[in-house]
Amino acid sequence: MKNLSSLLMDRSISFLQEDMNIKVINSKFEITCPKKTKLKENMAMIGLGGNINSLVCIGSDDILLDKIVEAFLEGEIINDKDLNDIRESVSCEVANIIIGNAITTLAKDSIINITPPIFIYKGKSLFKDKTSKITITTIKTNFGEMLISVIMSKTLLEEEFKFDNFKDKFNKNQNDNIHLK
Repeated sequence: MKNLSSLLMDRSISFLQEDMNIKVINSKFEITCPKKTKLKENMAMIGLGGNINSLVCIGSDDILLDKIVEAFLEGEIINDKDLNDIRESVSCEVANIIIGNAITTLAKDSIINITPPIFIYKGKSLFKDKTSKITITTIKTNFGEMLISVIMSKTLLEEEFKFDNFKDKFNKNQNDNIHLK
């Protein structure tokens, strides 16, 4: 079974390319596990409960979010007064779509609850404590970056990736990268 971070990355790429017609320009993707991460200016956060207790944040650069909003509006003209509300709503809906579709693969044999999205505007950073890990995936497009952050317990992350001697590797270097093709 694929891990949550890989599923979120795959669904994000297909959402951008197939649903939004936005070109992804990465040729190689990398999931990193830092002690902290900077947030994008526009982030939506969703909690997952049940068999996968974690927080997932999906954010994008302003230009990329504007392009996604444009696709959602399908040519509808809106006034500037409503633009910020629509951007927040679309950001949250994008997170719902990506996360909801990604976890259907995981949910076949388990129970996973999903919280309503919370929009975070101009947040600065996420920090982990000693019992948790953050995985970060950055997807580059021709309109900017999408950032996917998954915060979960260290134990759950070790189970997710099922690496041999993962604990030893992680304890030696907190910034080990997990490379994906």
